[in-house]
Amino acid sequence: MAKREQTIRELAAAKEHLLQSLRFFDLAAAARESDFLKNVDIAAIKELFGGADLPWGEEGLYPESGKILAAIRKSEEGQKLLLASDVDILKKVAETGKDQVVQGALGFFEAVFPVKLRGLVVHCLWSGRFREQPFTRDEIGEIARLAGVSRADAEELAQAIPVLSKKQVERTLAFCGRFRGALEQAIANHLHSSELTQQLVQSERTHSVGTLSGGVAHHFNNLLSVILGYSSFVLNREQLSGEAADALHKISEAAQRGRRLTEEILAFLGSEVEEETPCDVHETVNNVLSLLESKTGTHVRVQTHLDAKASTVLAPPSSIRQIVFNLLTNAIDSMPSGGVLTVTTINTHLATEDGRQEFFRLEVADSSGVMPSGVRPDMAGKGKLQLHAGDRIGFKLSSVYGMVGRLDGTVLVSSEPGALTRVQVLLPTVSGGELIREEKKIRHRLAPSRIWVVDDDAIFREMCRQVLSDEGHAVDEMAGGREFQEKWRKGGAKPDLILMDFSMPEYNGLQLCEWLRNEGSKIPVILVSGFSSSQPDIRKALKLRKTFFLQKPFSFREMADTVTVALGETLIGE
Repeated sequence: MAKREQTIRELAAAKEHLLQSLRFFDLAAAARESDFLKNVDIAAIKELFGGADLPWGEEGLYPESGKILAAIRKSEEGQKLLLASDVDILKKVAETGKDQVVQGALGFFEAVFPVKLRGLVVHCLWSGRFREQPFTRDEIGEIARLAGVSRADAEELAQAIPVLSKKQVERTLAFCGRFRGALEQAIANHLHSSELTQQLVQSERTHSVGTLSGGVAHHFNNLLSVILGYSSFVLNREQLSGEAADALHKISEAAQRGRRLTEEILAFLGSEVEEETPCDVHETVNNVLSLLESKTGTHVRVQTHLDAKASTVLAPPSSIRQIVFNLLTNAIDSMPSGGVLTVTTINTHLATEDGRQEFFRLEVADSSGVMPSGVRPDMAGKGKLQLHAGDRIGFKLSSVYGMVGRLDGTVLVSSEPGALTRVQVLLPTVSGGELIREEKKIRHRLAPSRIWVVDDDAIFREMCRQVLSDEGHAVDEMAGGREFQEKWRKGGAKPDLILMDFSMPEYNGLQLCEWLRNEGSKIPVILVSGFSSSQPDIRKALKLRKTFFLQKPFSFREMADTVTVALGETLIGE
């Protein structure tokens, strides 16, 4: 008995059913078998994906094939043909969980790469349809029949289809595979980071929080660099559809937001030895509030009134971050049943030994109406605040008092029973004009060079190789400082430039830069790190001649520009 041919409606339903079983957001909404998906931050994953589809939709990298597919779909037979091809490839992905490269209807090739999370396929990355050979006359005739157009129109449609050589096919598949791998790691890291954060907040072990968060932040920065680098790399392709370009822009924007978040996390974990520098307290307040969103949840409503015109104070950046963090977490902890957290800033003038001086006043008020243990309503200023170190809330405020005192500031604590508890911090503002920002140098592309990339993250090295090779450079990869030193000692051709991760297990960037200079090397080095250039060891390294800096994560163009600047300044210096 012959098998009944499926209708268009049945094929479309089968395709949608398969997509739901392979689509992150549908799986998370159902969460029938995978408990770990129930706690996933859907909004964050959607931003990472750039929307519901990943990241180019089913058009893939070749949107130019869209016209011929739209024409073929105008006929019932054409719709069935294309739907049946989609159902076939999705079935294979669902059954095997493996990459699929299939020759479907009308000789089109297409590859689908399943994105896995803890062994479960949660999304699919489509390469888009392409051909390995030009259309034959018979195939042109079949296109004309299905699309209901003349042979001449069918030939014009067929000319838009990319015909790829074997090497081009291999490069396309390799690129999609690398991008899929980066996304898998980013999603897994996001989930792992969320789980760690919940545990660390509950435990309140500051040292453990710092250690684990630092590792997560560094790893996440590597992944963000891969996502940002590849996204900006693909955006440089010509003939991307508007939808595809928009999706990639969203991915880049999400990576940039992640970049700011990890910068703040790493800043909290910075060195204890810091120089005083102008700090914008408003910026710190906003960054810390962003970090504490999971802690405030829905039970604490946050109101901000940042009205101070002068918000810059002179202090070690970590001190300002810790003061703000302690004030906010103290207020949140005092409202276990929920309430309102209000953050207000204004400028005020106070009489000092040097006359009247402008101060920045930061007030954090909570609706608990409970005075912290050991604090009397009249306690204020230096030498008056008496807090019990064993009390969690009292300890946080006592540390604030100590840090503010070292900055020639004042702490005021007051409470209205049954209403508000207020903690005010007053710090002297920085006198003088705005900071002068260094103008970024723009360089023209230089001749191709040999570049060594040293990093313990294989995916990050591969992204650097892809970007730098596309710029025409020859790239060698090393997985760490020991391998780098061994290659250097073997002799042979030396590189024109070294791109080196600052934080590696065996040697850090400062140690390797000093080792190179002791070897008599004059080769420029670009240090790459998630920490800012103000980190003490990085600052020491940058004082060495021909040493440059690139902060993770970065875009394709930022890397290319920094490489050009480093090579250009070296040539000028020579």
